[in-house]
Amino acid sequence: MSRGIIVLDAGHGQFGNPYPLLENTYEGTQNFLLAGKLKACLEAKGFTVLLTRNRIEDDPSLEERGKLAGDNHAVLFLSIHSNAPGSATSKEAYHAVRGSEVYYSLADVERNAEIARALNAAVVTTMNTTDRGIKTRTYPDQPGINYYGVLRHSAAYGCPTAFIIEHGFHTNPEDAAFLASDECLQRLAEAEAEVIDRVL
Repeated sequence: MSRGIIVLDAGHGQFGNPYPLLENTYEGTQNFLLAGKLKACLEAKGFTVLLTRNRIEDDPSLEERGKLAGDNHAVLFLSIHSNAPGSATSKEAYHAVRGSEVYYSLADVERNAEIARALNAAVVTTMNTTDRGIKTRTYPDQPGINYYGVLRHSAAYGCPTAFIIEHGFHTNPEDAAFLASDECLQRLAEAEAEVIDRVL
C-alpha cells in the first residue's frame, strides 16, 4: 500500500537557464535528472511519485505543475531548482554567490517551516554549501498568498505542503560542479528522500 502521492516538479524546460561556467549544461536538464533520481529513492520507501515533466522536453505551465499535486491529493509537492544571483549583483560578486535555500508554502506555515528546515539542512550538508535559510514570499499586496506560481497553484488546488528547493547556484563554480555530477545528484536524491521519509 502506498504511503501517499508525492509530486516532483523539475523546474523549467530542457534548455532553461544555461550554466555560465559549464558548456552544454542547463538548469532545466539537471533539475530533470535530479527529479528522476529522487523519484526512484522515494518509490523505494513506499511512496507513489508523479512527475510534472515525464519527458525531458516537457515544460508545463506553472498552473499545470501545481494543479497536478492538488488533483492527485498529493501529500507533498516539491519543485526542484538551482539559483542565480539577481541583476543587481555586481560583476565581481556574481560567481561568488552560492548556497541552498528553501521556499515553503504559506498554506500551512508551521508544518511547512519544519519540513523546509530539514530539507535545506540536508542539501547544505550534502553539497557542502552555504546555508541561505528557509523563506516565504507573499504576492504583492496580498498577505497569505504565495508569490511563486507553483506554490500558489499547489495550494489553490488543494496541496498545502509545497516547497521550492534552490539547490545552490548554477552560476557558482563549486555548486555548479556538484550539480553537473551524476554521482552527486544521486547523493542529493538519497539525502532528500531520507528527510521526506522521516517527516511524512
